[in-house]
Amino acid sequence: MAIKRRNVILAGLVLVLLGLMVSGTTATAAEKEKAGHPQLSQQEMLIDCADCHREATPEIEKEWFGSVHGIAMVKCYQCHGTFEEFAVTPTRATCGTCHADMLQKCPQDRPCWECHVPHAFKEKKSDEK
Repeated sequence: MAIKRRNVILAGLVLVLLGLMVSGTTATAAEKEKAGHPQLSQQEMLIDCADCHREATPEIEKEWFGSVHGIAMVKCYQCHGTFEEFAVTPTRATCGTCHADMLQKCPQDRPCWECHVPHAFKEKKSDEK
């Protein structure tokens, strides 16, 4: 129970931070620096995101790794873009690249992560919304 509560709190904090960092558009270089991501060399940009985030944000990487997307080997850039076009918060259009049929069934005025826990992709219970 304590682990679930911690995960819910952590997910809530992540959503709040994501909301503060991004307004639904891709991040500029200045926004990336403000978000705290260090500048990467050209060589570092070729490294898989999970290789660094396994240490930098282990809870998020672990949550993704055990999710349907992690098991299916969906890579970070497929939702968040490449480093040059990085978006902390993917748009509905990005989700629609693979999930167009599901977007037709979902509320059109809400982003996907309001109903699904980011990276875990589980449906939120009504008390978590």
